[in-house]
Amino acid sequence: MKKFIINSVFLLIAVLSGVGLFVLKYQVKEKETELRLIHLDILKTKRDLHMLEAEWAHLNDPKRLKALVTSQTNWEVITSKQFVEIEDLPLKPELEAQKEGEDLALKKGDF
Repeated sequence: MKKFIINSVFLLIAVLSGVGLFVLKYQVKEKETELRLIHLDILKTKRDLHMLEAEWAHLNDPKRLKALVTSQTNWEVITSKQFVEIEDLPLKPELEAQKEGEDLALKKGDF
């Protein structure tokens, strides 16, 4: 009788282990499927990002932008002759008067 109980316990443990492994196997397969879908989603996102970067590079191409600006506006290209020194810019009238006062003070030696 004692042997029967021990054999029954071991048989029960074996059956429960088998059922547990069966359930675990299908859970692992489900997780592998989820992982495969996640990898596919990552690949799709990378492809989309690559395509968007290529489109961004095309849209920001200086030659294309220059052609767009010239066709849509009457702007001209900036030349070096259009740049001036800061000292060459005219001052506001009140700043001009203040500067003249400072120049007179410097000539007189007043500080």
